[in-house]
Amino acid sequence: MNCPHHHQIYSSKPRSYRDLPVRLAEFGTVYRYEQSGELSGLSRVRGFTQDDAHIYCTQDQLKSEIINAIELTQLVFTTFDMQVTTRLSFRDDNAEKYAGDPEMWEKAERELKEVADEMGLEYTIGLGEASFYGPKVDFIVRDAIGRKWQLGTVQVDYVMPERFGLEYAGADNSKHRPVIIHRAPFGSMERFMSILIEHFAGNFPFWLCPTQISILPIGQNQYEYAEQIETKLKELGFRPQTDKRSEKINRKIAESEQQKIPFALILGQKEMDSNSVSVRVHGKGDIGAKSLDEMIEIFGKLEVPGSKLEDVL
Repeated sequence: MNCPHHHQIYSSKPRSYRDLPVRLAEFGTVYRYEQSGELSGLSRVRGFTQDDAHIYCTQDQLKSEIINAIELTQLVFTTFDMQVTTRLSFRDDNAEKYAGDPEMWEKAERELKEVADEMGLEYTIGLGEASFYGPKVDFIVRDAIGRKWQLGTVQVDYVMPERFGLEYAGADNSKHRPVIIHRAPFGSMERFMSILIEHFAGNFPFWLCPTQISILPIGQNQYEYAEQIETKLKELGFRPQTDKRSEKINRKIAESEQQKIPFALILGQKEMDSNSVSVRVHGKGDIGAKSLDEMIEIFGKLEVPGSKLEDVL
């Protein structure tokens, strides 16, 4: 875990209640010694990247910071159109698994439940699913074959501030312990990518697709026209690729379709003479000839995260 490094950064200088909340975030590499048979593609690996963040706040700020962290996590899944279930992960009766005072645990669990109720979240309670240092809100996603994976998480921690001696000066000039919120909207980036690839079955929305547009000249006479279109699209920030192979156009179209590239722009002599493009949409087929400016307008609308093809065409 990267948590201790952030705690050391927090404690590297005196903190006042006026400084709080302090929010520290990083994409940090972590390692876990998974046992034989536990590894599974990108979903469960030994070395992975977490979008780690820690929020150091006062007790009065705790609820609003938890709400902000949950809303940020919800924004991630809404943007990618992923359905999630919410679990409040609490401790069970096995006291040896958990650090800290039982009263702190009860307080943290009560606060998490109050926030979930205030936000109107639909949730289940998972006893024994808490971290050793505190309860958490977990966001669970099913993969293509129905397995459940935890991705985003928001955790409340009263234990680490005690163990690391974290302090801030309050308005009364006395020392107080901050509360820590651990939050990771994506969880593991590798696991998130594995679920995301399966979620879209490789058919990514335009704004997310690595290659958004294939430019398919029918013959050598259209290569220069294809290069002009590719250059203009790249200048506008899009991600096109031009297929200049000496293959038949039907082969090029089929391969673009197999690669699930959202748009194919076919360029023949007619298109070059009229300064237009013949457009094919992945999964929908030919939608006719359009001017490049028309297509650029369509591409621009589809660049907005969460946008959908059916709302634009």
